[in-house]
Amino acid sequence: MPFGPEFIRTLDALNLLARRLLSGEDRADRPTPRRGASLEFADYRRYAPGDEIRYIDWNVYARHGALFVKEFAAEENVHVTIVLDTSASMAFGKASKFEAARELAAALGYIALANFDSVSVAAAGASLKTAVRHLRGKRSVFPLLTAIEGLESGGRTDFKAVFAAPLERRKGRSLILLLTDFCDPAGYSAGIRSLLSQGHQVHMIHVVAREELEPPERGLFQLVDLETGERRTVPLSPGTVERYRDRFRAFCDEVERFSLEHELYYARIRSDEPLERRVRDILRRGGILQKK
Repeated sequence: MPFGPEFIRTLDALNLLARRLLSGEDRADRPTPRRGASLEFADYRRYAPGDEIRYIDWNVYARHGALFVKEFAAEENVHVTIVLDTSASMAFGKASKFEAARELAAALGYIALANFDSVSVAAAGASLKTAVRHLRGKRSVFPLLTAIEGLESGGRTDFKAVFAAPLERRKGRSLILLLTDFCDPAGYSAGIRSLLSQGHQVHMIHVVAREELEPPERGLFQLVDLETGERRTVPLSPGTVERYRDRFRAFCDEVERFSLEHELYYARIRSDEPLERRVRDILRRGGILQKK
């Protein structure tokens, strides 16, 4: 799935959407751009009436004939680590959970970069592999997209082993955005508790496929475990399908209940929904990419 120019334009639109949705929140503790000589330079933007003249970059004006002002950000920002589940189960679905998660990782990473946060990306399956680390500023969007494009799904999930070793913990607030289907045969809870014990703030983004929510009503099907390769032929009747639906809903409710019990952010996202809706739903839940 290449991230071309059209996708970059989509990211710009989603960043504007994020700014609108978050504009009603208290920004006093948010690492938004603040002007001042003691702060770290972050980016340029066009001059607007009311901006202080001393922050105009006259060298840029001499070269391009347009007025731009420098923006600065606080030196201690949120450190965002996007952890993307790359196990084989994520490849499931006509609109696969993995592709939906990669798009979300790109969009949320871009929004974090635009908010002057530090962004890292890691792949979680049977082990944890860092794809890119400590990106900062909108100019880092291409290394971000290149790192996400390079991720592939395959193998098993083992969150307990993945998160047993401490993740890097930098000074300031550490935010983990975990994009996964939570399909770990050994269970997901021990891994997430390990992250919490390390002092990370965890946001659980649960990606599900339409076919998991709405399986076929009847027929003879061969079921394949994507992570082990085990196959089983199963006749589906309306009663069997209904029992499956009950169990899948119970599983989703259990994951959400775990997040509530541990006071964690949780969002359930369907892989076939448009990217804008997925991002809007996540941001509207509140808390994500905002300082507490």
